[in-house]
Amino acid sequence: MARGSTSIPPPSLDLGLSPGIRKQLALFAKALAGDMVMVVTPATKAPAPTAIAWTQDFYVELQTAAGEVHTWFNKSVATGHSVGDTSTAGTASLSPATTTAWVDGVAKITMAGDAQAWLNTETATLTVAQLVVLGYTLSAKTGVLTFTTP
Repeated sequence: MARGSTSIPPPSLDLGLSPGIRKQLALFAKALAGDMVMVVTPATKAPAPTAIAWTQDFYVELQTAAGEVHTWFNKSVATGHSVGDTSTAGTASLSPATTTAWVDGVAKITMAGDAQAWLNTETATLTVAQLVVLGYTLSAKTGVLTFTTP
């Protein structure tokens, strides 16, 4: 019998790697192939008009096209997001202010509005800037609150 092996086991075999490591390697392989997209949750929401201070948490995830979160991705991106609003009296702000902190493929951004009149049809918009990961440019995404009378 010849030395060495010409038979390659299928990737589904254990090969001495834990399931968690195999999953991370599979996600990283998808990322290297460009299978990445940013997803903002909620993308849209329609709270009732208010004159009191309010907050809304947004979650930005780096996902595959199939919705799997790229849990290997950890990075802080300066000027990674911004806020804008159309309120005549209120002002929206973000925490953190501009740096997007990605931990295990997820970034949490909290939007807050001050205690002013947020009227019907006024909006507050989170914009997550385009991101370059492994040489692939991911499109900018938004999360929009539109104050709507029920």
